[in-house]
Amino acid sequence: MFDATVAKGQYGEFLAITIITNLVDGDDGITVTFNDGNGLLKLHQQGYFDKGRRVHVTGSLAGISEVYEKDGELQLRKRPQLTLDSKTVQVKLGAAPATDKPAAGSKVIRKVVKQQPAVDPTPAVNEETAKAPLF
Repeated sequence: MFDATVAKGQYGEFLAITIITNLVDGDDGITVTFNDGNGLLKLHQQGYFDKGRRVHVTGSLAGISEVYEKDGELQLRKRPQLTLDSKTVQVKLGAAPATDKPAAGSKVIRKVVKQQPAVDPTPAVNEETAKAPLF
């Protein structure tokens, strides 16, 4: 995920989401935008839907754009933008971004008890046993 911004709308708060996806040929990719006023908004507010998280998104296209208007002039977008119909969007969360600190509740505590392993005593060796054939 690239950006998630909480905004206020006609029906209350919603989350405006922008995702960058790279195409197969490794170019700058495209952006995918949609809004969510339910589950993803709550996850974002709880800190589980943050920048850098991998997501799998499906939904119906509502629009495609390569330009936007600024000060009465058309500007070329850095990346083409797909806009999804927010009523049809389904999101599956993937891996969270890597951090140096462990996630809450993910630390495993194990008590290490040092024990000496059981060892059979070494048999005594004398001249007679040393010269004896092994089989």
